[in-house]
Amino acid sequence: MDDYLSDPWRASSLAHAAVDRAAQELRRILKALAHSLDPFPNFLGVPTLHAVEVERGSSPNHELGCVVVGPDGELYELVLRMIPGLPESSGTDQVEELKEMDLELGEYVSYAHRAILQLAMLHRERQKGSL
Repeated sequence: MDDYLSDPWRASSLAHAAVDRAAQELRRILKALAHSLDPFPNFLGVPTLHAVEVERGSSPNHELGCVVVGPDGELYELVLRMIPGLPESSGTDQVEELKEMDLELGEYVSYAHRAILQLAMLHRERQKGSL
């Protein structure tokens, strides 16, 4: 083993730098894929909400709700709220909010990787459909 890697502080610093580089590269790829997916899909058929759900995978953060990638290539938590409708309708309306996420680097890498796979799959499906 390299002597410099046997120092725990140095190894931790190198690992953090590697994850940071990975996050930056994944962010660049995710933005490019999202911008090239035109038109960007609607979420669950809601015409005013453009987003693609990102699979949770083995994320240890169970506090997060539905994670989506938007047309800008950013990751968001989708918050759906039910609000009372007009009194004469006696129903409810749904309000969608895309909440910016403050993820740790490792979490971002995991979600961004899965988001890239989801968007790449949508690109392939569209290419198959146009053949």
